[in-house]
Amino acid sequence: MRTLLYILLLFATTIYGQNFENISQLEVKENIAYMKHVISDASVNPYSSISEKRFHKLLKRAERRILKKSTVTPIDFYTAFQPVIARLRDGHTELNISDYIYQTDYKEFPFKVELQKNSLYITSIKNGYEQYVPKSVIGKKIRKIDHEDSSKIIKLFGRYTSAENKRSSMALSQYYFNDYFNLLPKIGYELSIDIEDHNELIIKVLRKSQIKTKQQIARKFENLSYTLKEDTNYAVLTLNSFSGLEDFKTFLTDFFSTVKKNNIKNLVIDLRENGGGNSKFGDELLSYLISEPFTQYEKTLTKYSDTQKQYIESLTDAENTYWQNILKKKSGTVEATDKSKILIFPKTIDQRFNENVCILISGQTFSSAADFANACKYYKVGAIIGEETGGFVVSAGETIEVALPHSPVKLNVSTTKDYNVGATEESLHGVKPHVNVSAPKAMDYALKRIKKIEVSTN
Repeated sequence: MRTLLYILLLFATTIYGQNFENISQLEVKENIAYMKHVISDASVNPYSSISEKRFHKLLKRAERRILKKSTVTPIDFYTAFQPVIARLRDGHTELNISDYIYQTDYKEFPFKVELQKNSLYITSIKNGYEQYVPKSVIGKKIRKIDHEDSSKIIKLFGRYTSAENKRSSMALSQYYFNDYFNLLPKIGYELSIDIEDHNELIIKVLRKSQIKTKQQIARKFENLSYTLKEDTNYAVLTLNSFSGLEDFKTFLTDFFSTVKKNNIKNLVIDLRENGGGNSKFGDELLSYLISEPFTQYEKTLTKYSDTQKQYIESLTDAENTYWQNILKKKSGTVEATDKSKILIFPKTIDQRFNENVCILISGQTFSSAADFANACKYYKVGAIIGEETGGFVVSAGETIEVALPHSPVKLNVSTTKDYNVGATEESLHGVKPHVNVSAPKAMDYALKRIKKIEVSTN
C-alpha cells in the first residue's frame, strides 16, 4: 500500500492545459480535518471495514507525503486522499473527481473499454477517433498504454475507486476510466496503445472541445435497447444504466407491448454493464415481471446529522416533505426504517410478462442494478446467470455532496445503509448467480438454455 500511494502521487499530479488554484499547506490540513469530521458525523457506520484509528493514520501518512510538494493542486489532493477514503469500503463515500473533470477541457480516451479478469478490452471506438483507428480493434485486448502495462494501470485505478471490496473496486473502475485517464501526466498530444493482433498504434489525443458532437436521435434511450428474435422466440433487453425514469417508463411500455404482440416467450435482461442509478427503475421493471406485491429492500438505516441538514437546507427543493422530516430528526441518531411492508403493486395481468426470464449479471453490475437482480432472485423471477455482482446486497444508499473548505473537488458521503430484501447483517457479498459462468459467456449460455426450453416444449 505504501509503495502504491507513492506511485499515485508521482503518477497523477496535474491535467495538462488546465489552470488550477493551488492549495496551501494550511488549507490541506483544514480540508483533512473537515473530511474527518464529515465522514464521522454523516455516515451510518463508516469504520466497519477499517478502524477509525487506522483510517486517520493513513490520512496522516498521505498528508505528510503531499506536504513535501512545493505546490498542491486539487488533483494532487484527490490522488493523495481518495485511495485512503476508498479504504472505508463504503461504495459511495468518495471525493467526486468526475464532476470536476467534466468542467475542464478534458482528454478523451479513444475507446470505450471493459474490464475482464484484470485485462482491458475495447468495446467500441469513441466519436472523433473513427477515422484514425481500424474497426478491427473492437473486442481486442489492450496490452499497454504509453508503454505502461495495462494491468498496472487497472490496479492503480482500482485504488481510486470506492467500493465494498477490492474486487468490486477493480470492476467499478471501468466506469471511471476516462476520468482516471485524465489524471495521467505523461499523456501528451499523442498516445501509444499496444493492442493484441495489431501493431502499436500512435493516436493523436483529442480533447472535449475538439470533438464534434454528433446529433443523437432518441438519445434519451442511449443506455436502453432491445432486440426481438421472433424465429427463435426470445427478446433481449439491455439496460446499461438506471437513469431517466420517465423515459424509462415509456420505453418499457413500448417494449412489453411489442413482446406481447409478437407472442415472445423468453426474455433475457442484460445488466452486465449496468453501474446502477435510481432504484425506482428496478421497481418499474419488476412490476412487469412479478405477480404479487413486492419490495426491493428489507430495511434502511439512516444517520441524521448537522452535516446532512446543512446540505438539505442548500437544496432548491428543501421544502418538500421528505427533506422536512429529516430536518426534524435529532442529529447524531440512527433510525431503522422497516421497508419489508412498504410494497409496490405489479402491473395488471394483461401487461405483465409471465414467461421464461434470464437475468445476466457481472462484476460490473452495481448499486440499484444489483438491487434489482437480488429482488429477481428473491422473488424467483428467473435464472440469474453470470458472475457475482460488484454491488453488495447490504450497501450504502443515499449520499450528500459536501464542499470542502479549500478544494473544488467535492466529497460525497453516504447517509444511509440499505439491506436488500432477504439480506441480513451477515450478507456481506454481491448477488450470487444461479449459474456461475464468465460474464462474456453469459449471453451464449442464456440463449442455449432458451433453445433447450423451446425444443422441450415443442
